[in-house]
Amino acid sequence: MDLTHVRRLIDLLATAPVTELEVEEGGCRIRITRGGGAQPEVAPSAPPAGVAPAPVAATPQAAPPVAEEAVIAAPSYGVFHLSPAPGAPPFITVGQDVQAGQEVGLVEAMKVFNAVRAGQAGKIAAVLVEDGTEVEAGTPLFRLA
Repeated sequence: MDLTHVRRLIDLLATAPVTELEVEEGGCRIRITRGGGAQPEVAPSAPPAGVAPAPVAATPQAAPPVAEEAVIAAPSYGVFHLSPAPGAPPFITVGQDVQAGQEVGLVEAMKVFNAVRAGQAGKIAAVLVEDGTEVEAGTPLFRLA
């Protein structure tokens, strides 16, 4: 199963009236759930007979995560937009106060636009992702002060 196929499944889940999707194809199984901060699970498939698995290199420690309540995250996979249309002013700017539920951006996937809304009131301290960047569900987009 390639990454493009997985992204299509994520997009399907984002627009479908279900909260979980599980697909098995060619010995690879993927289960994607939505809500509650769940992340997609991918079950590794067995390597073909006679092929040794590749060694796993140690990865450096990631930076400490930003507190969940201090960020506004992407609601789904897609392309992040700071303004409602090309050439239009952005929904919000750094230093601006936002209210809980206020629309602060858009995430576009397959020509469907999902509103990015503030989960709580606060002041925009930083925009963490550039306009037009491809993001995953849960990617921090803004940091609140």
